[in-house]
Amino acid sequence: MEDKIYFGSEPGYYKGALHFHTTWSDGAREPEEVIRCYQSCGYQFAVWSDHDIFIRTNEFDTSDFITIGGMERGGLNPQWEENDNIGFHFGCIEDETVKAAQRYGHLRKFPYLQKWEGDQSVTDCVQRMKEHGNLVILNHPEWHMTAFEEVLKEDYFAIEIFNYATEWSTVTSYGTAYLDYALQNGKKVFLTASDDAHEFDESFRTKDFNGGWIVVNSPHLDKQSIVLNIKKGNYYASSGPEIYEIRIMDGMLKIKCSPCRFIMFKSWPERSEFLCERRENTPLTEATQKIKPHMRYIRVECIDFEGKVAWSNPIFLDERAE
Repeated sequence: MEDKIYFGSEPGYYKGALHFHTTWSDGAREPEEVIRCYQSCGYQFAVWSDHDIFIRTNEFDTSDFITIGGMERGGLNPQWEENDNIGFHFGCIEDETVKAAQRYGHLRKFPYLQKWEGDQSVTDCVQRMKEHGNLVILNHPEWHMTAFEEVLKEDYFAIEIFNYATEWSTVTSYGTAYLDYALQNGKKVFLTASDDAHEFDESFRTKDFNGGWIVVNSPHLDKQSIVLNIKKGNYYASSGPEIYEIRIMDGMLKIKCSPCRFIMFKSWPERSEFLCERRENTPLTEATQKIKPHMRYIRVECIDFEGKVAWSNPIFLDERAE
């Protein structure tokens, strides 16, 4: 496989929120309060993600903070009257780098409950969002008790593999099993981490924001550059640790990160390395993994001393044969 930098080739690193709520839907705080909370935590961008209302506004943008159009689309449930947990929520990110015949307007509202007409209902909903110039993310599949085979049916851009709100409320935050199931079955899909914050109450003992985010490596902080590098997978997701560089060199995958206790390479169908701190006060800040002939993909998890994680996007090694 040719030498390549997968993360860290650009000069800028930008922290962003992909999933949160304001008073435009069922959030407790006004949009400007929510943006202030994220700015105070060092974020440089946020994608609007209120329930079933598309937001596109530059009202809160500054020279060092931007917002990107989007929404969270929900209400698709085959068993709504029997079980309101089973179903689908989608993150929707406006992609200004592509042409669209018609884009959703600012404050365009959608009905929460959508008529269920079989599996085609999900396909149609995802396709409509894409046709209107948006990236689509499958949100919190574990919390929704989504069937694993569902991740193979739709053309999602990414799967939300960490959702902070469901972590501290119901401990159903992780979607890495869904991600690996999709990857092992040949789907090329990226990952995201997010807050899904509603309250933004700074007096809470456990705050519901700044718990999950992505960091995009981009030369510029503008909507098109950020979204373009998200589409390329030129970012990582995190609940704490930082990743500085990911590259393949001389047949080895190399990663550099902030001090961590564990670094785990996840691959399939051949198992990768699991590294841990061997002696006290000797944290891991880099690691390497040999690329083996039959590996189809590989991704990395960096776990710090508080158990927080940074997740790299998968690197698709089967591209070697293309």
